[in-house]
Amino acid sequence: MPDPRHTRIDIGSFHLDAVPDSARWRAEGRGGDAPVEGGWSDWVAFAQRILQADELWRGLEARGDAWDEGFAAGRDAAAVNPYR
Repeated sequence: MPDPRHTRIDIGSFHLDAVPDSARWRAEGRGGDAPVEGGWSDWVAFAQRILQADELWRGLEARGDAWDEGFAAGRDAAAVNPYR
């Protein structure tokens, strides 16, 4: 039975493959870009950075949506602004 820790991981437009006889993993895109290698901890740190950037972006989107709703409510005399 093959070791499941060395199973290829497909993630959207790229995949991670274990490098044979090494503790490193190789990421290869589907667009013909040069592959990138790193240890498993490097990929975990990379994923954490992506999650942090996503959280920041979602926070900015939420503030922008709140501003848009408040601005729209402020321009309509009949509307109630929930942010006041």
